[in-house]
Amino acid sequence: MPAVLLTLSLFLLVPGFPLGRLIVSPGVPEQPSGAGQPGEREVKALAAAWQDRIVEAAYRDGDWMLRVDDRWFAWAHGRLMPEVERGQWEEFAAHALYRYPLELPPLAAIDEESARRLRRRVRDDAANPPRRHEEFLGRLLRAGSRAETEQRVVRMQVAGFTVTVHERLQQPLALVSEDLRGLRLADPSVAAFLKGLAEMNGYNYRYVEGTRSRSFHSYGLAVDLVPKSYRGRHAYWMWAMSRVKDWWTVPYEDRWMVPAPVVEAFERRGFVWGGKWLFFDTMHFEYRPEILLMARHPES
Repeated sequence: MPAVLLTLSLFLLVPGFPLGRLIVSPGVPEQPSGAGQPGEREVKALAAAWQDRIVEAAYRDGDWMLRVDDRWFAWAHGRLMPEVERGQWEEFAAHALYRYPLELPPLAAIDEESARRLRRRVRDDAANPPRRHEEFLGRLLRAGSRAETEQRVVRMQVAGFTVTVHERLQQPLALVSEDLRGLRLADPSVAAFLKGLAEMNGYNYRYVEGTRSRSFHSYGLAVDLVPKSYRGRHAYWMWAMSRVKDWWTVPYEDRWMVPAPVVEAFERRGFVWGGKWLFFDTMHFEYRPEILLMARHPES
């Protein structure tokens, strides 16, 4: 079996990701597989996680690429943008595909030089908000505009809360809801946590705070668990900065946290939790099955 197909097959065997119509094309003659080239793992994970929309993955003309419908998107230094525009990659922020920890990580040990870089990044982003190229997600989800997105969103019940999300999330969130019902009965801490929630928020057409890029909420791909009270704890890094300049130093016991069994219920169905991020957002879950595939198969 060619190396590209063998590597991809490891992703396709993950439970919960049904086999679909996916083509891995041969690469350019001088590098027939593109093996080891930047973007290989990320492109293969996306192709495996979104088989109903991504019908072809290939190493073409020096870049790993994905085809959605009739449109090719290049990795382009991590930007995931149309092949015909990839020469403009420096104008855009990278598409967020990162190493996600399956366990709650220890607080980051940030030395002073790294701290200065983080503070400078926050200042620079405030002065010149980053912008991600949005056509890939818009085409993948058939949600390129507000009007198109709102044709794709649905209202559903999750653990007793009504939430509006992209239609793609109906099945995974229904399974999360089923798991939470079981946890509510079996685990008093989870029952108390769910009782303490005011609402679950999903679709909201807006930009990520401090950027020029659509939030995952604006695609209907994210859910926030909003409590009745934060009890004085920090839930979001940017809010924390008003009281703690270096937000990454806030200990977990001073953050509003989601119980581990609830986090695991979401992760089993393809959602990552913002409570594990350096720029933390403990209310926030995003449907990113490709990131969890990479986390569970780090050597694939």
